[in-house]
Amino acid sequence: MADADRRAILEAYSAGRLGTRQTIDLLDFDGYADLLIALAQVDLPLPKPSDTPARRADYDRASAILQPLLRRHGD
Repeated sequence: MADADRRAILEAYSAGRLGTRQTIDLLDFDGYADLLIALAQVDLPLPKPSDTPARRADYDRASAILQPLLRRHGD
């Protein structure tokens, strides 16, 4: 795999556009440790959470619970 392709995959993972397992498989790594080392080698930050329907649902659920509590404490 070309270095540019490898970096593009790592950038996508770092930005949360690819999941951990998918990235490990695409780069043919043995595991998560190899992925973290590769990110460090190209000076990319740790990944942001993937933007998945499940994550959005979790966020919405937490927001629905927390927003009323925050409003009450702000009064």
